[in-house]
Amino acid sequence: MYRKTGTLLTAALLGLTATIGWAVPAAAAPSASASASADAPTVAVSRLVLEPTERGYRGSLRVTVTNNSDSTDFLYFQIREAVAGSFFESAEFPCDPVGLSEGRQVRECGFPGGVQVAPGERRRANVEFQVLTTPRSYPMIAAGGSVTVQSTAFGGLEAVPFSAQFRSLDGKLTRPQTYLQDSQPDASIELAGPVTEGPENTRRVPVRVRYAGDAPHRDLEVNAQLPVGASILYCEPSAGPPWGGGAYVPGGQMMAGEERVFALFISRPSDPADEANPIDLELSTSWLETVPDVDPSDNTVTFNLAVAAS
Repeated sequence: MYRKTGTLLTAALLGLTATIGWAVPAAAAPSASASASADAPTVAVSRLVLEPTERGYRGSLRVTVTNNSDSTDFLYFQIREAVAGSFFESAEFPCDPVGLSEGRQVRECGFPGGVQVAPGERRRANVEFQVLTTPRSYPMIAAGGSVTVQSTAFGGLEAVPFSAQFRSLDGKLTRPQTYLQDSQPDASIELAGPVTEGPENTRRVPVRVRYAGDAPHRDLEVNAQLPVGASILYCEPSAGPPWGGGAYVPGGQMMAGEERVFALFISRPSDPADEANPIDLELSTSWLETVPDVDPSDNTVTFNLAVAAS
């Protein structure tokens, strides 16, 4: 992990936490009224079974809430993932990030159909998870997930815990081993070929990125201190808008052991002589906590923008 980038990201998030109160307890305590009243909403949480796929494990958790009172209530829930970095981004059912709890992300979610729940009405929501680790021949389990429903009438209800159960490649769930996720990223970058002429007076710089473990991450970024007049204009394949000397690695989160090859298209510097000067391209792992990379020397590759004569 590029230490400076991670530190700045963490500082920014901590500043937001202090400003808007994102700190989330491990398990919200139930309010006295919710504990004592039979009219309080009830919550049911299904098992989270993660099935082995060609890209790690996938599974969903169903959250069901019932309004037991005789008046309309406004209900939503906060959910803490059992495996760090395992929330699967779904455009159909978006949840808002609200910070970290014990190193795991916490999201705030509504229910399909809205948060306004009529008397006696039941609402369900499915939250998707993906763990980008190599499927194993044995079952595993990771504890520590929790769901806390928030009610306008009764406040925070008692947190409901859940675990992530990893099905083995031969379909077993019994006698699971504890899933041990990597705590340190192990990412590397290298040139994937020579620098060549690109379209519209650019230089095409091909690079290869590899992610060797399953440490949690949101995305990976490349950053370079470029000479005057030069900037990263775009990536191929596309990875979203770049920012001068930086760009995202295309494709988002990476699977353990996955490699990606892509090209950076960099505008030429104002002074042609600067094309021969060495440039360091640094790879950074973006996550909510600052964790040093296993081998930071793998995260830098040196090149220049000069194209060798053919």
